[in-house]
Amino acid sequence: MSEAAKLRELNVAQLVEEQARETLILDTRPAEQFAKLHIHGSIQISLAGYFASWAAILIDPVQRLLLIAENAYSAHEAANRLARVGLEHAIGYALANEQQWRKQGIELASISVYRSADVSPLMQGQRPVQLVDVRSRAEWLKGHLPGAISIPLLELHSKGYSIDRSKKSLVYCNEGYRATTAASLLFRKRAGDIGILIDGLEGWSSCGLPLEGSAPK
Repeated sequence: MSEAAKLRELNVAQLVEEQARETLILDTRPAEQFAKLHIHGSIQISLAGYFASWAAILIDPVQRLLLIAENAYSAHEAANRLARVGLEHAIGYALANEQQWRKQGIELASISVYRSADVSPLMQGQRPVQLVDVRSRAEWLKGHLPGAISIPLLELHSKGYSIDRSKKSLVYCNEGYRATTAASLLFRKRAGDIGILIDGLEGWSSCGLPLEGSAPK
């Protein structure tokens, strides 16, 4: 029997029980849905991208998983993809239900989302902002946002301490996929005030804003 066939939908009471068992909540919804509202302590890897590859890198293969999905089809698709990379302990799924989650006292959270066209006032504010580039080192060397620090997503779980908690951090990648996953990991560790620059380097460049470190053309 496939992992998808065994997967069952959990009610809110069962979700709370799994939280108590330290089951990892893996939110597979798109970035902005997750950022708007999610269960605190969950990590986000969107089903829309390299879902299974990143899950295999970031999640312990013996870890019990509870999936948050847009719908039943997405939940079953996620379970199948996870099983193909050795993550075979998805015990169930739940659909986002803010009203029921709050009723059961589940701790919820949100992450601020920004776009490059609107970020200038934030950068010029009195409170310092730290730009965190979670792309690979090779991508970083080709050009990055001015003043940004490099902490690749592959290293983030071991280098989260490098985030300066006294500053607001804006996490970015090329177009938001890795940034949202990275932000969820940082937020899970309560690593300060975390935001997502959702359009990333692509959005920054399309606004005509300068980069550092890029080779001259």
